[in-house]
Amino acid sequence: MHSDERNIENAVFPCPIIPDYLELRNYQKDAFIKWKNNSFSGIFEMATGTGKTITSLYCLTELWTLKKRLAVIIVCPFIHLADQWKKDIHDFNINPITCYGSRNMWESELRTTISAFNSKVINHFCLITTNASFIGDTLQELLNKLGSDVLFIADEAHYLGSEECRKRLLKYVDYKIGLTATPVRHQDEKGTNELLHYFNGITYKLPLEEAIGDFLTEYYYYPHIVYLTNEESEKYYSITKKISKFYYKKDQTKDEEESLKHLLIKRARISANASNKIQTLRQLIYNHQRKEKVKNTIVYCGSGEMDGERFIERTIKMLSSELNVKVHSFTSRESGKERKELIKRFQNEDLEALVAIKCLDEGVNIPAIKNAYIMSSSTNPKEFIQRRGRVLRKYPGKNYAKIFDFIVLPRNIKDIQLIDSDLFNVERKLVKKELERFVEFSKLAINGPEAYEDFLPIIKDYNLLDI
Repeated sequence: MHSDERNIENAVFPCPIIPDYLELRNYQKDAFIKWKNNSFSGIFEMATGTGKTITSLYCLTELWTLKKRLAVIIVCPFIHLADQWKKDIHDFNINPITCYGSRNMWESELRTTISAFNSKVINHFCLITTNASFIGDTLQELLNKLGSDVLFIADEAHYLGSEECRKRLLKYVDYKIGLTATPVRHQDEKGTNELLHYFNGITYKLPLEEAIGDFLTEYYYYPHIVYLTNEESEKYYSITKKISKFYYKKDQTKDEEESLKHLLIKRARISANASNKIQTLRQLIYNHQRKEKVKNTIVYCGSGEMDGERFIERTIKMLSSELNVKVHSFTSRESGKERKELIKRFQNEDLEALVAIKCLDEGVNIPAIKNAYIMSSSTNPKEFIQRRGRVLRKYPGKNYAKIFDFIVLPRNIKDIQLIDSDLFNVERKLVKKELERFVEFSKLAINGPEAYEDFLPIIKDYNLLDI
């Protein structure tokens, strides 16, 4: 036995144990049984906020109890998620090796640990890493040395469906858990299918409609129409004409594919950063202030600019200067330490509102949020479903949540009859993308039928009864 392996043997690699305080829910026990019956493999498709992390750690602990030998690999898409896993996993008596950041901080320890595990000097260890580190050559070389008795856990598993990640997935893994609320990758059927095949299918489902009430709070949904200005409409149509030329061309070159991608992004930003959204938000917050103090509020913004100024900065300026709301940005520009402080101030109601772009989409939990203003949302179901889930987490004194959604329309519906068929079809595609989110949000809301009834004229006039 090498001296390094003796050191590993004497190091603390305690056995996984379910914490005394934990009261497992019936669906978490059910998820384990179904996972076990599926050869200890599968995806847990569970709504955001229902405890996917705890469910997988429970499965890990039960598997250890059965096998008494287990190497655990946990992969997360972002550092802040990996940090949260590191915190949560300690409650299960597990001391993980954190394999992200500079490899000088973990490579030597992991290399020795894997050698000790393969030699059966130790029977258990756990590592936590990020997607970026996981697909790197160093970690791939080390992880592929592992033999049997390996559990692979992928948080937000849909990210591993990208082509770059798929080809790096470990081929010889005995046990697998994929965690996600949205296993279907947007406009990527191949990535979705390969991911489902790798994890041996969806083992357990807990959809939002089953979670609301018992595990997530109920919500009201208030969609608000925002019209493009004349200038924005003209830009939208101009870009659409350019896009249509690419769609009808076969065998596009790489340059043409890039040009098309650029145009699609440019067009999407017109909708995301529609200037009338600022006016609508101002009126909604003003109306709120007339009834009660603004607090526990999150605003989702677009990432673009308006007249040379970032949309998020203009939103914050309006809220703070015109409406005296105590507000702060919550973006990738804030450090992890700053975000923790912002969350603390928000929960203490020292901050009344946070304005975010994407930072709250996955992994950042602020259950105190009661009011969400969705000024910008992509057509990717993964993103808007995640955002709704963030708002529905339970919190003391939170009986329900409110979601205010900004639905962009190119013109007033009374003017639809004045446009030609080509222009109508262009507008219909824009409206359809917006209303798909509307249908998803309204169907589970407390006031869903009323919201749907209010939008029925728009649905009919744009011939979208099939959505």
